[in-house]
Amino acid sequence: MSFQDLDSGRSSGPRRGNVNGKQDPTQAMASGIFQINTAVSTFQRLVNTLGTPKDTPELRDKLHKTRLHIGQLVKDTSAKLKQASKTDHPIEVSVSFKKCSPLFFCVCLGGSAL
Repeated sequence: MSFQDLDSGRSSGPRRGNVNGKQDPTQAMASGIFQINTAVSTFQRLVNTLGTPKDTPELRDKLHKTRLHIGQLVKDTSAKLKQASKTDHPIEVSVSFKKCSPLFFCVCLGGSAL
């Protein structure tokens, strides 16, 4: 399964992620986390290129755009997690969000967890 499959709602197994045309909140969060992980991997690869002959202004611009993209993904996924905590499992998910929150903020601040 690829990112495009997750993003479009397609899966290799039976369809269970969509309810009344909307993506299941759990599936939406999983998709968001997958996107964050993919973007952070890309960011790390780009950072490893700094200081090499491939270090160009275009690379630095791409690094900047990737960092901004990661921040937006974190905001979107955090909002989905908060929404799910209000609707699905008010106590359990809320506790999980409090545990996951530092990771989201760390990635949002420029990938300093790398």
